[in-house]
Amino acid sequence: MSKQTFSVDDTLYRAQAKKLVKQLKLEEVEVVKEQAGLLAQLLAKVTPPFDGFPKMSGRPTYTTPRALKAGQKAVRAGFFSAVKKMGAPNKWDDKNIRAAIRRGDTAYLEARLKHMKGSNKRGLKVTQYSDKMRNNQRNTRGRVNRGTQPIVMLNDKDVNAGLRRALNNVGIAKASFAEAAVKLGRKAPPKWIARHFKTVNTNLNISRSPARVSFTADAKGLDVTNRRTKAVERFRMVAMVKRLEQLVRAEAKKSGFKTR
Repeated sequence: MSKQTFSVDDTLYRAQAKKLVKQLKLEEVEVVKEQAGLLAQLLAKVTPPFDGFPKMSGRPTYTTPRALKAGQKAVRAGFFSAVKKMGAPNKWDDKNIRAAIRRGDTAYLEARLKHMKGSNKRGLKVTQYSDKMRNNQRNTRGRVNRGTQPIVMLNDKDVNAGLRRALNNVGIAKASFAEAAVKLGRKAPPKWIARHFKTVNTNLNISRSPARVSFTADAKGLDVTNRRTKAVERFRMVAMVKRLEQLVRAEAKKSGFKTR
């Protein structure tokens, strides 16, 4: 698992932002909560899956239009780089192999595959399918390393069920941030992300003195997000200051002052 704690507090404001908050007579902790929510939402957006790295600018969103399909495609590719189907008995001409598949004789099948020239299963280990066996093929980031030798697994029905379970996990990493964003007042994410809220159980802490919000994300696949965290924080800081300046100008206009 990749675990990361993210905090937003009054030290992020810089003097300029703090001055603007006081000028507008805003409740500091509420501004911190709002900015933490926007930060969490943007972190969800830049967390895989996505179809091309998403832009941080624009309307706040949790994802991009083709992200779910991109995630499912990546999971399917990773799954079958770790697992190869033995195939149904009727797919084999050899009656002895058909019989071995039916009785689950992995030792016999492994011995036959060892010398099967031209087969993509030649020399591979054979076993009954299990999620645990498949997960052992993955690294701590949830990916299958290049060069990992796949395992031939029985039976197709179990393999297909395992694939469905793997595909249903798409969105967990995004959910680890999206849950924090929702708790901080942002709108709900798409269902394929929100369905994982019970799984991720993101911890959120809010204090008033000093004004501070922190949340901890814990999921596989956060290594990409971790590399982008500083850039996301910088983007949100600039966006926050610009927004506060707009509010100050709007208030000044209401009071009859000329603004550029």
